Amino acid sequence: MIPPESLKRSILEAARGQPVPARTARLSPTGAAAALPILATVVAYAVAVGAWDLVTGGAGRAVRGVASALGFLVGFGTATAGRPAHAGAAIVAGTVALAAAGTWLVLPRRRSMLSPARGRLLAVVLALPVLVGVWHVLWGSTYVDPFVRTGWKCIFMTMATAPWPFLAVFRASRRIDPRHPGLTGAALGSAAGAWGAVMAAIWCPLSVGSHVLVGHVLPLVLWVGLGAAVGSRMFRLRLLPTGPVRHP
Repeated sequence: MIPPESLKRSILEAARGQPVPARTARLSPTGAAAALPILATVVAYAVAVGAWDLVTGGAGRAVRGVASALGFLVGFGTATAGRPAHAGAAIVAGTVALAAAGTWLVLPRRRSMLSPARGRLLAVVLALPVLVGVWHVLWGSTYVDPFVRTGWKCIFMTMATAPWPFLAVFRASRRIDPRHPGLTGAALGSAAGAWGAVMAAIWCPLSVGSHVLVGHVLPLVLWVGLGAAVGSRMFRLRLLPTGPVRHP
């Protein structure tokens, strides 16, 4: 039996006014978002670099690749060969800011058990990939790329890194969305893809438009689709099985 719309609205209004359960009071979703996605992204990035170099060059190259990746992280993009230090720092810092802002926007407010408004989620889904690409190209216009690449390694790095911040943000939000589960998942995917784009920005010295579109924007679009698929399944309300009541 499908409940009437009036009952649905009453339930949603009641849930909106309920505080978050006490078990989440120790760490707010915003506080978790400031730590979990960053830690997950760093670890996933080092693993992804090692896996790529292991496949393409063997164990020795994998070890050197992980060490180099950690050096890039410490340098925050300033140590990337072929790219001016100031441009690298600006690209990485801007991408971090966009990823953090997107994460903050997709998480529910502390005193609400419902996900953010539809307009806010749509803004993250549509604007975040575009802004990441525009920021790269804007600073890329200040120098000449050292070489030309399509961007397959950047796609791999972003796609391999983004699942872990996605899980971290999912854990930080940890709630059902009865209104638009697919859109919530898509917004989480966009934010997670942006964290993956941070790692690609640290490593990659290229900022020409064609490379950025393929290597840095396309992975975010793919993660929007993956997030929508996961959200539609994980965030939706599930109907309880109905049947005759059996008394002992």
